[in-house]
Amino acid sequence: MDLKALIEAEKQRLENPSKDSVPILLGGEKIIVEVTKLHPTAWTELTSRHAPRTNVAGDGRLGFNQATLPGDYPAERIKVNGEPVDRDTWVQIFAVLDVAHKHSLNTLMWGLNVYAAVLELASLGKAEAGRSSGSPANRGSRRAASKAANPQK
Repeated sequence: MDLKALIEAEKQRLENPSKDSVPILLGGEKIIVEVTKLHPTAWTELTSRHAPRTNVAGDGRLGFNQATLPGDYPAERIKVNGEPVDRDTWVQIFAVLDVAHKHSLNTLMWGLNVYAAVLELASLGKAEAGRSSGSPANRGSRRAASKAANPQK
């Protein structure tokens, strides 16, 4: 395994981040908001500035304050109807959106920056299925495990 090559491959992947979009309503008109994934360090910094509220279960599940983070998402990573927006315009758009549309943006941003990696980890786990983990628990004898599971009366 060539670690330097793997690091370079990851750098290339970070230079070409994934994008996704969601339709929302603004002023009664459908618009398409496209969001580009942040560098992992930038996402961590953004979520640290928008810590989850302790009294909002959804914040805890996503790991950030859903009411504030999307409005602070870097405008250079957002397009509306295929066009770039400046920070002030993005803040104004987010401020007037209905809760359902804000939720769609929260989900999109979380999906790009967190869930995609979760899926990669799950895929890795499936690829590793059937292999011994090297855990000490896997080194015990079947007979000992059987006795522990079925003690004699």
